[in-house]
Amino acid sequence: MSDIDLTGAYSDEQLELLSSVHPTVQQLNSSTEQTGQLSEQTEQQIKFLNKEISAKDKQIKLLSGQLKEKDLQISLLNKHLDQAQQLQLIAEKRLTETKDTLIEYQEKESQDKKSFWTRLFK
Repeated sequence: MSDIDLTGAYSDEQLELLSSVHPTVQQLNSSTEQTGQLSEQTEQQIKFLNKEISAKDKQIKLLSGQLKEKDLQISLLNKHLDQAQQLQLIAEKRLTETKDTLIEYQEKESQDKKSFWTRLFK
């Protein structure tokens, strides 16, 4: 490429060079506009993604809270189940003791009755 002297008289080669510069400038301006549009689109996408991340963070926080609550409920349920089993065991022991006492009482009564009848008929 040769330099262009701005004297007012231009050679065909210089005119051709000048005319080729104009589309290049237009291409640069167009490219700059496109870059600006891409930058604006990128900013919008970043804002959208930040909103999505924020929404997901809130959802995670909510689910974590629900999970903690469920853990507490499970813990309480296990505690109540253990207490119910202990009460059932105590009730079974008392029932067994009462049954044994009743059997002993019935055996004693039947022995007393036999001896009374046997005394009468002797």
